[in-house]
Amino acid sequence: MSQTALFWPAFAQVILIVVVMLAMGRARARSMRALRKTPDDVALNRASDWDDDATKAANNYKNQFEMPVLFFAAIAIALALKMSDGLLVVLAWVFVATRAVHAAIHLTFNKTLVRAAVWLVSVATVLMMWFVLAARVANAG
Repeated sequence: MSQTALFWPAFAQVILIVVVMLAMGRARARSMRALRKTPDDVALNRASDWDDDATKAANNYKNQFEMPVLFFAAIAIALALKMSDGLLVVLAWVFVATRAVHAAIHLTFNKTLVRAAVWLVSVATVLMMWFVLAARVANAG
């Protein structure tokens, strides 16, 4: 398997972040119209500035810069150390898939227990990536 195969799930995660960012922008624009706010009214970005849909979208966008940081770091390290293989590629795609499902849940029906279950799978997946990398680094000497 090509070392660069690990790039594609990272690229997919970037695309997911952009999609969530655009969804947040649309939700905020709708919220501003509905609440009759101007850009100056929301300049301080208070919770009271937004309706629930805009708040959900903004919260999910923030989530895209929390645990995915560990994912991007694992990808970068695996590529730099030339440790990419089928296992890491599969784990990376599972992570991206669970993040996409998590975002879809968060931006739509937002059932916390369902979202949490998917989130836990994504956490376990990124931790597995790190344990695989740690074991390989330890074995490399």
